[in-house]
Amino acid sequence: MEHRPFPPDATKPPQSKLPWPLIALLVAVVLLVVTLTMVPKTNRAATKSMNNSPIDNQQLQLTAITLAPQEVNNLATVDVYGQATNTGRQPITNAIVSAEFDDNSGKHVLLQQQPMERVDSKSGDKAANPRELGNDPLHPAQSTGFRARFTDVPSTWNHQPPRVTVSQVTIPRP
Repeated sequence: MEHRPFPPDATKPPQSKLPWPLIALLVAVVLLVVTLTMVPKTNRAATKSMNNSPIDNQQLQLTAITLAPQEVNNLATVDVYGQATNTGRQPITNAIVSAEFDDNSGKHVLLQQQPMERVDSKSGDKAANPRELGNDPLHPAQSTGFRARFTDVPSTWNHQPPRVTVSQVTIPRP
């Protein structure tokens, strides 16, 4: 008896009518485009003005630090108030303030950075009318009240003033 494969062309692999290499290439291109559009953009103007200018974080001096904590569900929101003075030669349009909170044993429980806002230090209510520095820049030799709001401070915080430093200062492009 003669051996005959069933079906008659069973020894040949089936030929697909779809152009699989072309489809794989298109899928790779689409994934590349999606990945590139999801990558965060850098504000090159702000970065350039910060990197090319002789500014450092000493341009902004912080003094008279006070706290206004509010606790809810074992987490605190801590408003840090104080005086900010521009000791540099250019206006400041943005400042990022860092606060390092410790527990009773001196261990760090939170390090957080927040933008600094201007507040009216002449009125009795410090929180009245907070303004972003971008809308109301701090000019050279000018002082103002400031606020930085730190959130989700753990209940293990020792309720002492955190170490507050200026992390970043932004000046307008020339």
